Amino acid sequence: MKLTNKYISCLATGVMIAGALASCSEEKLDDQSIFDTTDVTLDPNSYTYKFDRWIQKEYTEPYNLTFIYKMEDLATDMDYNLVPAEYNKAQELAVLTKYLWFDVYTDLVGIDFLKQYGPKILHLIGSTAINPANGTEILGLAEGGLKVSLFRVNQFDPNDFEQLNEKYFKTMHHEFAHILHQTKTYPKEFDLITADRYEPMGWQDRSGAVVASYGCTSAYASGQAREDFAETIANYITRTDEQWDLTLWLANRGWQVAQLANGIELACTKYYYANATDRANDMKTLTGCFVEADGIYTVTDICVKVDATGSASDDSGNYGVSGGNMAFKTVPDIEAYFAQLAQQYDLYDVVDTDNVDGKAVILQKTSIARNWLESAWNLDLDKLRDEVQFRQRNFDLDALLSEIENVQ
Repeated sequence: MKLTNKYISCLATGVMIAGALASCSEEKLDDQSIFDTTDVTLDPNSYTYKFDRWIQKEYTEPYNLTFIYKMEDLATDMDYNLVPAEYNKAQELAVLTKYLWFDVYTDLVGIDFLKQYGPKILHLIGSTAINPANGTEILGLAEGGLKVSLFRVNQFDPNDFEQLNEKYFKTMHHEFAHILHQTKTYPKEFDLITADRYEPMGWQDRSGAVVASYGCTSAYASGQAREDFAETIANYITRTDEQWDLTLWLANRGWQVAQLANGIELACTKYYYANATDRANDMKTLTGCFVEADGIYTVTDICVKVDATGSASDDSGNYGVSGGNMAFKTVPDIEAYFAQLAQQYDLYDVVDTDNVDGKAVILQKTSIARNWLESAWNLDLDKLRDEVQFRQRNFDLDALLSEIENVQ
């Protein structure tokens, strides 16, 4: 088990057979709704009337979209124990979804784009969904290019910027990327770049730092090519400049994984010898430890000693683990920690032995996605990212919620 949340964040996508994917790539979607939206009568005396009217006005009428916040059994997977979304949380997510997703694409390419290619159903579910096969947490599902389900709505915290992105809005951009590439296939050269590095059954046990050095922007991206493609787009759009710089920094380094006696694995990128005896015995102290907590990447001051074989454990337990009091989220802060440590020890880089320039690969994949979005969809990835970044730094939730209260 890695030093991460056991339930590593996962963006699961509904499975489509190859034939269906091939037909999707050639078929132009109809921009007319599959639902009857012309004669919907709302009860003005209902407790939920204003919210229902706002949904009708802001989602159903302009985008031919059905927004379901009252969980429906027939619309959920009965293999999971799920609960409905809380009313106030559904409202918060609804207004921010429009502001940070629908309004962005509408401003850049016009309202008809999402009307034609966007999902026809958005379904909010209050609880998380845990995949019993591997213990991963499902945050979103895109099913057949028509329906997107969003989970853990009851944990939605608009004041937690990082989780807002990681658990919800990255999910939205990820799932929408699937809808787009199910309609127009992305270049298959993308699939070949790191084809020998994908682990469909074991991605959840991989370190985000190690897979970055392979050229993947997340552990989930290292599972298979189509998830890698969607993750590349979603992470580039939603990760801040500091977070994206950290991703590329991780990708540009060598990593050594040390397994402790209790089964926890630590991926580290620097080492030093604590004393002359350790140097003589090639007992390295690894540092610059990567930690992923709920999808947020940090590098910490955790140090772990390993012997000449790379083992962190002797017959009686671990050789020694120290630190863990500091966590760094930006490259300058990480480098400052290393500079301080170098005043006491000779620091060495862990040798990068995977024969992959992870940073170059991530940039190559991002370039392929950028060119595909431009040529296939007339979408400028960098403008899309700039707009999302601006909006996620500048929103007034109370003002957005007031639109529901003042709806006509």
